[in-house]
Amino acid sequence: MRPAPKGIKYNRAKRELEITWSAEDVVVFGAYDLRCECACAVCVDERTGMRILDLATVPRDIGIGSMELVGNYAIQFRFSDGHDTGIYSWDRLDTLRHG
Repeated sequence: MRPAPKGIKYNRAKRELEITWSAEDVVVFGAYDLRCECACAVCVDERTGMRILDLATVPRDIGIGSMELVGNYAIQFRFSDGHDTGIYSWDRLDTLRHG
């Protein structure tokens, strides 16, 4: 399990989330990309694992309204489209940055 990052900052103007794992390891995610990668049951079928979120319905200018830590293993976002059911573990964020 990936340890918690050293820092998390959201730039509202750029709609980018910056995660600092260490001084040499900083990754930036766009809010749009994070929203499109949500793996909650609303966005991904629990039985088949197939994405059911229609990416065409996600506004390109989506932002993150708020974020909250979930234990010591994840973060949850409230996106500007109202979606807030996805939990992004540190492991998942690490996987997302590597494509």
